[in-house]
Formats: sequence, structure tokens, C-alpha cells
Amino acid sequence: MKRQSRLPPLHAALVAGLGWLACGPARAQDATAPDIHELRIMQPEPPRSMDPADQLATDTSSVLGPMYEGLVSVDARRNIQPLLATSWTHDPQGITWDFVLRRNVRFHDGHAMTVDAVVRSFRRLLDDAAPLAGTSRFRTVIESVTATGDDMTVRFRLRRPYPDFLLLLSLSQAYVTSPSGRDMLSRQADGTGPFCFGEWKSSEYVTQYRNPDYWGTPPRIANVRWTWSAEPSVMDMSLHAGDSDIISSLPPLYARQTALDPRLVVHDDPNGPLYWIAINMDRPAGADPRIRQALGYATDRRALVHALLRDQGQAARSPLPPTSPYFIDCAPDPQYDLQRARALLAQAGVRDGMSFSLAVQDMDKPIAEALQDMWKKAGIHLEISRLEGGVYAAEAFASPARKQALRLDGVLASWASGLIPDMQLRPLFHGASAAPAGANLGFFHDPAVDRLIDEGALEMSDEKRRAIYTAVQQTIMKDAPAVLIYTCDTLIGMRAGLSGVVLRPDGALDITHVTQLPPMPPQHDGAAGPVHP
Repeated sequence: MKRQSRLPPLHAALVAGLGWLACGPARAQDATAPDIHELRIMQPEPPRSMDPADQLATDTSSVLGPMYEGLVSVDARRNIQPLLATSWTHDPQGITWDFVLRRNVRFHDGHAMTVDAVVRSFRRLLDDAAPLAGTSRFRTVIESVTATGDDMTVRFRLRRPYPDFLLLLSLSQAYVTSPSGRDMLSRQADGTGPFCFGEWKSSEYVTQYRNPDYWGTPPRIANVRWTWSAEPSVMDMSLHAGDSDIISSLPPLYARQTALDPRLVVHDDPNGPLYWIAINMDRPAGADPRIRQALGYATDRRALVHALLRDQGQAARSPLPPTSPYFIDCAPDPQYDLQRARALLAQAGVRDGMSFSLAVQDMDKPIAEALQDMWKKAGIHLEISRLEGGVYAAEAFASPARKQALRLDGVLASWASGLIPDMQLRPLFHGASAAPAGANLGFFHDPAVDRLIDEGALEMSDEKRRAIYTAVQQTIMKDAPAVLIYTCDTLIGMRAGLSGVVLRPDGALDITHVTQLPPMPPQHDGAAGPVHP
């Protein structure tokens, strides 16, 4: 299924189904294409760690992707492709999986990628005593990872059949890390990828350089430099001034004018993150479902999509993104109903207005300010706490007691789940994922929802699975544990001479295949002489 961009046709993206976008013409590796001395990418926020297992942020995954690899990867058609594993088999029950590793692969520190290294990498990810940010995605699925006795085969034993297991292994948290560099991974990456870690200057940049010993096809880029800014105008200026070659998550405000610049190209992919407000269930606003529902009715999502996204997105009508094969539209119609919001607040005993304190990170302040104006019309005073990335993460994933001490009623956040519905619903709405263990930032807990999420993750029949996920979406929408705002398209602004940029299904940017297109030769029209564009 393909989707036509709302940007001018000459700069429209060719968007493959399932949210995978290959920017630029698809072509085989061109041996004559010149190397790029330095590829410069700017994105909205800095990386949170150099450790793939200790992060859940899309922008962090983009930075880590060139330096690490997993056992498998997923292509544009949702097909699983071999990477560090060359083949795999499983028993009839789908419980025991054996992966044969690729030979002659080394980590950047020089150590060989062996069965023991892979086992240690996953055991670290699953270790209850040393919880990492990404562990919640894997501990409920994987029971053990062991060697088989064969020097190149790793065995995974699952707790129960999991239909999306191979997709799970393609996520960035499952990248294989060197056991020798484990103590330094938070600050210095050590993987098997086509690029090696250079330097991380926390407030400014991350640099990477081409891996001279890479086992696969070497990239056509010598060096990569990642920078970041939460200010849309800075990102726009960096691209137009030539200081950046690629802007990941180009602000919609500047997309149209960028697309009209002949030096630049804008690609639009609909598989972007969901923005939502997790309502703290331990606070008065979260304890009463009528207040939670009133917050939803007081939110004019279409206006937000139009004003903030320039229509490059969709109003949220489900906890699953509309690109998910299990998405159903189960939102009330109309979603925006001030009269209904006021009536629900009155029923809850809120007749003289109420305050709601919200934590947001720097780059999301415009959303909060727009909501502030909207909610005021319903008698809700929104108090915005704008926080720098590290402080925001600490408060967003704080425990119930800590949030109570902060008097924090809600957290504005975004989430991109890729292809696995369980990775959207479980982290955000399962009781076992309550912060700080997961991204259930409002501590929502409904045993019926938990049971349905668990059943959906294990069900092998697609028909039964669809029925389960329909029930999950309907129940969550009725309970209203969150204000679901919108899903935004992912806009990539880039220099017109580049080819091979890929947007992964999880929203992360893959720059490892980027090449510089050779100049177009002049075109001639027989006797008429050269034809100029």
C-alpha cells in the first residue's frame, strides 16, 4: 500500500507499506559513486546512552544503528533477513530457537563475535539484578539464552510461543554488544557495525568513522557526525545553510518551503510516533474516569494536526497507530466536544475549574501550549513544566511516590512501536510496565487489559489475534488512561544529491547505505542542442 505525500509532487516520497521508507532511487551499490568524507545529520534530541539495551528513544536508536547489529534485520516487506545470524530453526511449538552465527565477525575492540559473546549480551539484557531500559520488552518473552555445544549456534528458549519473536530480535535493544566493553557501554559504543564509535561530546555531537574491518559491504561514507537541536528554526537553518546533509524529523512548519528548494528533498512517511499524555492514576485527575474522559473531549486533535503538523499526521483514534494491521477506529465522534467535557467535569464535582500539571520535554512545548489554550475553555488550567532531556526522562519514568511528591498529573510523551502491536500496547498500558520498569507513565492497571495484551502477544491465529486487539483498543479508549493526541508523519529533509537513506519500521534512521549520486549528465535533443531544466 502506498501513500501520496501532501508535499509538492517533485519532492513526494515513495512510501512502502508497513512504514519502511527508502529515500532516493532504489539501486544497487554503485562502485563508482564517490565516498562521502563526512555525512552530517541533525535530529531533535541527543542520544541518551551508547548502550542499545539501556534506551527506548528513536533518536538514540538512529545514532546507535551504524555501530551495532542484531542477529536479524527486517526489510521493507516485513521479511526477516539474516545479519549476525545466517540461519535459524525452531521446534514445532515455537519455544526453542537455534541461531547459527556468522563466522569471522569481530567487535570494534578486536574481539571475535562468538557464541559466548552473544549469550553474554542477551543475558545482560535479561538480568533482573541489573535492569536496563530495554529489558521489559524481552524478559516477558525470553526465558533463557544458552550455547548448544556447537561453536557457532546460540539457543533461545521462550517462555511461551511468541509469533513476533524474530521481529523482536530486530529491535535496537537486541543489538549484540562486546562483553569486554560492557562496563563502558553507557558512554562508548562497541558493536560489530559498519561504523565505529569516535567521540561523544554530550552537549554537542557524536562522531563515527568507517569500520576498516567490517565483515560486510563497506559503507561509502568515511565519517558520520550527529548533532541535535530542539529548536525547529535551528534545524531548518542548518539544512538550508548546508551545515547538515540530513535532518531527521524535519519540523512540519518548514517542510513545504524546504520541498520547494531545488537543492533539497523532503520525504514523508506516515509511520511516525504516537503522541499522548499519560494521566497519573494516583492523582485526583487520574482517579476519576469522568475527568480523564473530559480531558480527551477538551482536546481538539484535528486543530493540533493542522496547526502544529501542517496536516502531516492524523488525529489519534486508537492506542495503535493507523499503520498497524490491527488498528481499528474506536474514538468517540466527535472527539472534540467542549460541552461534553464541561458536563463530565461537573459530574465529577469539578464546577469551579481545576489545575493539571504536565511534564514536557523542550521540543514538545508547542503541543503543551496549544493544549493549554484549548483546555482553558473547559475550565482546566494546564501548568506546564518544560524540562531538558535528562531531567524530563527522570521525571517521566519516576515512581508513583516520586510523582506524587512532584504533584505531577501527567506526562506528554511520544512512542514509535514499529511492526509489533505488543510493543505499542504492553509498554504503555500493561500493569507490569508501570514506570520506572516501563513506559506506562501513568500507572494504569486494568487486569482485563493485561490479560488481553498477554493473549494477543501469544495468539498464533491472525483472526483470533485481530479480535483480541480490537477488544484491547476498545477497552483502553473507554477507560481513557491517556489523552491520545495524534500520530505525526516522519519528515526527512536531505540534500538532493544523496541516495540510500532508510527509515526503519521502528522510526529510526538508517544511514549506513547512503551514497552520493553522481552529477546528472547534460541532456541533448538531437539538432536542438542542450536541454536545460
